[in-house]
Amino acid sequence: MEQKRRFTIGFIGLGHMGLAIARGAATKEYVERYEIAVYDPSVRTAKLCQEESFTQLNSEKEVAESCHIVLLAVTPQHIEEVLDHLKGADIQCLLSIVTGVSIGHLQEKLGKVPVIRAMPNTPLQIGEGATALCMSENCPADDYDFVFKLFSSMGLARTLKESQLTEAVALNGSTPAYFYYVVQCLMEDAVERGIDEEAARALIVQTMIGSGKLLQENRTKPLADMIDEVCTKGGTTIEAIQSLKDQNLKNVFHEADEKCIHRAEELGNH
Repeated sequence: MEQKRRFTIGFIGLGHMGLAIARGAATKEYVERYEIAVYDPSVRTAKLCQEESFTQLNSEKEVAESCHIVLLAVTPQHIEEVLDHLKGADIQCLLSIVTGVSIGHLQEKLGKVPVIRAMPNTPLQIGEGATALCMSENCPADDYDFVFKLFSSMGLARTLKESQLTEAVALNGSTPAYFYYVVQCLMEDAVERGIDEEAARALIVQTMIGSGKLLQENRTKPLADMIDEVCTKGGTTIEAIQSLKDQNLKNVFHEADEKCIHRAEELGNH
């Protein structure tokens, strides 16, 4: 990394995702809290920075001039205003988690600054995140390595082509909400059948955790084989799986992904 600046990472925007990254990095001690700076005009920022021991700065440009990695964590609707405020700033490395906004667009607005794009998800705040990454051709290898290891310290990271990063919104970015919705549907169905809500939620959540760990420990095992291990011939699960197939659940998820990706593309169009 180039010459030392006052802070290692500066966050422009401290919404749910920005806060998740900041908390995750600090909790894992990959970055010390005193190395994290924040600019966000919302009224809650001062309280959050005080609670988390982050330094609050006064503008986007102050973040750019004080921090080695400038992390854009604003909504797509606010990105143009933020980029306008950053014009002319001396940015050493720009890290963007703004959905749909390309490296080309960021460099068009800010000059040929080194850019890393990331598609993370909220479980990284507990060290179980999944993040897709890509970088500009002029991004220094040590900066990319730093960011890759940052997200790896909070779970798992993978490098994709930039052309694949928008699709990643339906692969890992938005997908936690899919899983939460599945849990909600299963839990509500169980409650309607008379099962206690707390017990239903606990059993479903633990089943999801356990199933996920089994998948993790059997990385190369065909998913069809894992399904078959639960589906005893002539038993109960095979009936349920056949019902899901009859209702074309695969297509339901495909259509959901299509809408998710299409919206990401819309947000990225300027």
